[in-house]
Amino acid sequence: MQYALRSLGRKMQTRRELLEKLLKRTSPEVAERVLGRLEEWGYLDDRQYAEAFVRSRRERWGPLRLRAELARRGVKDEIIRAALEDATDEGQGALALLKKHAWRHKGERARMVRFLQGRGYSLGAALDAADEYARLHASEENG
Repeated sequence: MQYALRSLGRKMQTRRELLEKLLKRTSPEVAERVLGRLEEWGYLDDRQYAEAFVRSRRERWGPLRLRAELARRGVKDEIIRAALEDATDEGQGALALLKKHAWRHKGERARMVRFLQGRGYSLGAALDAADEYARLHASEENG
């Protein structure tokens, strides 16, 4: 129990992440009992973890990457879906990322789309954001 509390004190973790750590030190029965107690006390909550994870990374990553990372960490699909519903609009997030990292893509559509897809945006959102960025950039040069 002390090990689990110290581990959670250092870093917020999912149930699966903490279970994997506990299984290296104790039996599955004891690990499950400890996890149950921690959940009961409110120290271990995958829903809170997912919301905090999305909040802290939504300006850098798109919804596809956020979903993949949360799933890799053992968060259930319905919790992931709920956490991503509260995230900002995908198109606005992609456009903001393009504006922030203009030096990376230099206004080239293909580079913008590759950059956004690498950050976890869907092809449709990346194309829309690249077109919107080009339209805004063109109007700034003309106006």
